[in-house]
Amino acid sequence: MRCARLFSDEVNTILLPYQLNYSLWQVMFVIQHKEGCTSIEIAEYLNVSKPSVAKRTHILAQLNIVSQVHTEDKRQKKLILSDAGAKLYQQCAAEIDQFEQQLTRHLDQHNLQQSAEVMHQIGNALEARTAGKHHE
Repeated sequence: MRCARLFSDEVNTILLPYQLNYSLWQVMFVIQHKEGCTSIEIAEYLNVSKPSVAKRTHILAQLNIVSQVHTEDKRQKKLILSDAGAKLYQQCAAEIDQFEQQLTRHLDQHNLQQSAEVMHQIGNALEARTAGKHHE
């Protein structure tokens, strides 16, 4: 947990000049990764509450980073990155990638790959466990 907190603090420092923080970045990441999605999908992906996603998307909309598009289901609004949001995403992603590369440049690439695979397996196990609880 300490490692995750230190990492998010560093990412916050990178994002500060752009009026962003780690929690806003997470929402931007999901929207970019999914090529547009609903608030519910973001909440499920990040495993956070829908009200917290609503607050984050409201801030991002005020900053003209996200916009809503209508879907066939009129009750759902799909969120996409605006043109300015997409450019900002690319710029921030490049800076975060550079930071991550600085952190890992001295690590053995084979060990790094193994660690990434282990983290994916743990994530999958946690998702399966959570899905199992929802179906009980």
